[in-house]
Amino acid sequence: MKQTIQNLGQLLKGKKIALGVCGSVAIYKSLELIRILQKLGASVRVVMSKGAADFIQPLLFEAISHHSVLTQSTQSWGEIPHNHIELATWADLFVIAPCSANTLNKIACGIADNVLLESFLAFDKLKCIAPAANTKMLENKATMESLRLLKQREITLIAPQCKELACQTIGNGALAEPLEIAYQILRAFYQNPFWKQARVCVSGGGSKENIDAVRYLSNYSSGKMGACIALVAYFLGAKVEFISSQFPFILPLNLQTQAVQSTQEYLEAIKQWQNMESKTQNFLFMSAAISDYLPKNQVKEKLKKQELGQEWNLKLIENQDILATLPKTQKTIGFKLESKDGIQNAKNALKHKGLDAICLNTITQSHNPLNANNNQLLWISNSFVKDLGFCDKLSLAFKILEQAQYL
Repeated sequence: MKQTIQNLGQLLKGKKIALGVCGSVAIYKSLELIRILQKLGASVRVVMSKGAADFIQPLLFEAISHHSVLTQSTQSWGEIPHNHIELATWADLFVIAPCSANTLNKIACGIADNVLLESFLAFDKLKCIAPAANTKMLENKATMESLRLLKQREITLIAPQCKELACQTIGNGALAEPLEIAYQILRAFYQNPFWKQARVCVSGGGSKENIDAVRYLSNYSSGKMGACIALVAYFLGAKVEFISSQFPFILPLNLQTQAVQSTQEYLEAIKQWQNMESKTQNFLFMSAAISDYLPKNQVKEKLKKQELGQEWNLKLIENQDILATLPKTQKTIGFKLESKDGIQNAKNALKHKGLDAICLNTITQSHNPLNANNNQLLWISNSFVKDLGFCDKLSLAFKILEQAQYL
């Protein structure tokens, strides 16, 4: 998870987040959530219900958040106010995690009989709720109706997990993992109207073409660029599917993934995505490094060294071209890696494969973009060439999505 958080950089830099915590066994996860949000650049302040203070003393939240904690007994209306109105004015986003069934139902009814509920009712910006409760309490008709009302009011509901609960029964009701909550917060901040109406398919990693039962032909692609594009598209609000042989980061639960290996598996998975009925704008980002050649004869058992001898000549045949094969039912962005004549080769591919744009990677003696954390790309469309600069791959993904929006 450390690498995943590092990859996200400072996406919440300058953001102010109010974190409400209710009485729950899952309250310890709120401490980890604070640390994740801080690493992403956010400032976090905590407001606790009376029940929350029965599980953890406010002092611990103060030590982790580096801010005074708002409780029923610490509200102040003096010269330096510290109260529910001041907190609601300060924050850019308000998340309650964990949110008890009691608090959830009160919010739906507009009740504000404690400092946490007062703060949430006074807040009029981005709101998120991460429920944590016994399965039967969550599935009670009253709670289900409350959840429906909250969703109708455009409050982001972060789904609980199905696992063993504190009552030693297995069911739906465990608090979502802190990283998943952070992902939903990022999506709340970054989503925009254009991408909320879009479906996005991203291919990533490198194809693996079997030689025998234990060996394969592949390349150094790590899947990082594809994973970053999928993440950014998800943050912007799109419905995303990531098809890859490599998954370098932990991804949001609502970001659909499909593991593939061979070129044929990539092709079938993308066609399956294409065949889904959709009235929205569709985008395909083909960032996977597909092998140009594959073994002519693929053996199902392991080839023995004694049988191969001192020299082994592996016969290869030209592989199928996925982009040339696929029907153009969506905006298609290809990716190309070149060491020389890159722009001309990219323009030729743009024309012959009927693409809308190409992202050109250049490999040099000093920099190989495969498996690297940073890269430099040229965005090449039918009308212009734009240098996206040298930066980390997540920042590049934001720039790629920005260009794709205007295709």
